[in-house]
Amino acid sequence: MSAPDDAAPVALPGRLREARANDTAVLDAAREVFSAQGESASMADIARRAAVGVASVYRRYPTKDALVEALRLDGVREVARLATDVADGLDAAPPARDAPGAVETFVAGHITGARGPLLRPVGTGRPLPPELAAASEELRVALERLVAHDRAAARIPAGFGAADVMQLLVHLRPPLPYPRPQVDALHLRYLALVVRGLREAAAEGATLEGGPRWDEWVGTWHD
Repeated sequence: MSAPDDAAPVALPGRLREARANDTAVLDAAREVFSAQGESASMADIARRAAVGVASVYRRYPTKDALVEALRLDGVREVARLATDVADGLDAAPPARDAPGAVETFVAGHITGARGPLLRPVGTGRPLPPELAAASEELRVALERLVAHDRAAARIPAGFGAADVMQLLVHLRPPLPYPRPQVDALHLRYLALVVRGLREAAAEGATLEGGPRWDEWVGTWHD
């Protein structure tokens, strides 16, 4: 008789599976509602978008601040995973010379694959929660790997760093009132224009001045 496969997924109990599905639906709905209406949107609006009762939202997130904090953490973890996957892929098999750069691959992957736009950080006046600090550091490390790769390949100019990548991601993915395929196509269109400009600047040996530091990017989450 063969030994059980330790790597095999374990089926979740019905209630736990339902709770996780509801939580994902609430976070997705909150991202969409906050992106469209701002953080003044009501919990009732979010519950309606998620197709759950407002009491279910409050059971999981007692206050709107708690929901916003969970949403920010979820968003940063999502982009950190993507950045790490792209960086690991470069290490495993360096792309062909004419392939998209690492930063372009990362941003395009977020445009087409992420569950929704990353909410722009808004200061809260509180220290950065430990989980968000850890996710932000994971993201920084992965983005530095992408930036270093593209700089060595003359795809981005000196002075363009990890915080610039995040600013680019936010500016290239505003919420738009169109179907997702059309929105993605527009965002990718503008990404291609930005990438062309970065490559031209790199080819000219330009150095970009005045860009944000990573601590400034992270500082916007809690200053």
